[in-house]
Amino acid sequence: MKELPYFKFHPNQWLTGSISFLNYEEQGAFIKVCCYYWSKECKIPYDQYTKIIACYKELIDKGVVKKKRNNISIDWLDEQYKERKESHNKRVKSGKKGGKQSWSNAQALRKDKIIKDKYANDNLLKVNDEVQKLLNQ
Repeated sequence: MKELPYFKFHPNQWLTGSISFLNYEEQGAFIKVCCYYWSKECKIPYDQYTKIIACYKELIDKGVVKKKRNNISIDWLDEQYKERKESHNKRVKSGKKGGKQSWSNAQALRKDKIIKDKYANDNLLKVNDEVQKLLNQ
């Protein structure tokens, strides 16, 4: 899948959700982590996460970022990523179906062209054998 251009961001959820109870430093750190997490297709090792921001423990303690085994997880971004991946896979599948039809159409056109090419020389001026002998003298 190509780079994910954006994630859905709802200002009302930002202002009224649990993130609004964090201080400004933690809120800024969280949006930075979200951007980085999204750009890495929602896969960041925990060790890497600890190097991105200073207040990494606070975000986990307050539940906005979760540690799962050796990775981190941000639920609302994981949901969006899953939706996009499913949508992408459907488009790929549809494209392959469409491509098969195009391929069969292309094959049919090639057959038509081969048949037409047998008659390609019909419009050439044909010279009678007797006239050709006279021209060759």
